[in-house]
Amino acid sequence: MSRDRVVTLLAMLGLVVTTACSAPEQPSEETPAQSITVVDDAGRTVEFDGPIESAVVANRYNSELIRAMGDIDKVIAVDANTAQDRVYWGQFDPDNVIGKGQSELNVEKIIELDPEVLILPRNGKVDEYAAALEPVGIKVLTVTGWDNGDFASQLEILGSAFDNEAGAEKVTEFFESTKVDIADRVGGVEPKKTVYWEYGDPYTTAIPETSNDGWHQMIVAAGGVNMFGDPTLEGDTVDPEQILATAPDLILKTTSGGALKNTGVYTPPADGEFASIGQEMIARPGWPELTAVQEGNVHMITGFAGGGLGKIVGAAYLAKWLYPEQMAGFDPDDVFSRWLELQGMELPEGHVYTVPATR
Repeated sequence: MSRDRVVTLLAMLGLVVTTACSAPEQPSEETPAQSITVVDDAGRTVEFDGPIESAVVANRYNSELIRAMGDIDKVIAVDANTAQDRVYWGQFDPDNVIGKGQSELNVEKIIELDPEVLILPRNGKVDEYAAALEPVGIKVLTVTGWDNGDFASQLEILGSAFDNEAGAEKVTEFFESTKVDIADRVGGVEPKKTVYWEYGDPYTTAIPETSNDGWHQMIVAAGGVNMFGDPTLEGDTVDPEQILATAPDLILKTTSGGALKNTGVYTPPADGEFASIGQEMIARPGWPELTAVQEGNVHMITGFAGGGLGKIVGAAYLAKWLYPEQMAGFDPDDVFSRWLELQGMELPEGHVYTVPATR
């Protein structure tokens, strides 16, 4: 090859290299977030542009599930029933809440906070809030954290919406394994023991398919029979005479302690409060003759403890009281403690109490 041809080829090669090196960089394309579609607990289809990054939440049970999953940092405000607990929910300002509870929310405040989504249970005013918020771009997602009859579904909704299926499955497994452990121990006991459960005001009880259905499911999970387990019953209170006629094996009172009515807080009731409520109960007409009263089978638990982990914490204590022989070696305090660990809290004393036997 001639010297001139070699020079020409080298020059051409240099031009190619220079051109390749100086070619403009192509802009990188970021993968857009995948949209997420969920069917919520009210049967509504809700679509998100991506995982939830900003939420306001009504109902303590929902907030607890979100925190146990590891996504509480995505919640910017809660309701007053939740924020009242300054020890348990110190990150939320009680002067910057979204309303009292799921049925008394402040739509204007929610719009001001401008979250991606409002999360509330199905016994809230779902359709009303959706009609007010969705036109301004705020989604409404129904999750019923107190529904222990369909607990796994509530976690599945949250896991999908926050794109945290692993966190949701961790909480579900804790619930299900505890429930199965209790059932394995007491499921075969016959006859099953009867329970009268009372919440708040005297003679207010757990009737299935009402807002207190979760407490009915707690009794069932503990292997008990709810003496007012007929879903056709009507009214806010029950007939005191029926309690005397049925003579339940065990009586359980759930109290709010120092919390707002029918809610719960981490701090246990003041010294003597359980005892005072218990003495009022066992002094009711006809109650001194009840075997449960005489034998020390009247128990008390706070709504905070009893409602923990879809009320499976309450079921653990109730099963231990109902069937001490079958539940030997099972420690309800351990269930309560593990649940509180998921909330970043330690186990406090004073959330359960047994009224002394009268004979």
